[in-house]
Amino acid sequence: MSDEAALDELERSLAAVAQHLAGRATAGDLAERCGFELPPASWALLEHLDDHGPLRVSDIAACHGVDVSSITPRLKRLEQAGLVTRARDRADARSFLISIAPEGARALESVHAARRETLRQALAGTDPAFVAGAATVLRRLSDHLAQESHVAPR
Repeated sequence: MSDEAALDELERSLAAVAQHLAGRATAGDLAERCGFELPPASWALLEHLDDHGPLRVSDIAACHGVDVSSITPRLKRLEQAGLVTRARDRADARSFLISIAPEGARALESVHAARRETLRQALAGTDPAFVAGAATVLRRLSDHLAQESHVAPR
């Protein structure tokens, strides 16, 4: 297989996986497995807070490329569910910092476990070295995309 054909196959495969991960059926399956029914965007917010620590709402919105007004309702729903907390910023009392709450960390670990189980089922019988190699390739791609978008890699 040529380099171009391999890249084409990789691109199409990644697009298909991304589409499945963003789909309602997958979100519903993950919600059932982990016990938390959240849309993919809310999981992404929890992941971001878990990776980066407490952040201002404006910083969260900027990292996700959206306006504060569009991220605020999601954060309020997460706060009402007890998955994030809001506290005054000691450096600027006019601002609040949003942090992942212990229940949010538990929810995040629960969804990670559900995702790992999906991977375990899909990759049953696959050589662990091949899986590790695939993980390395995906991490390299993620790191490159994060640099391109000026977002710190996870």
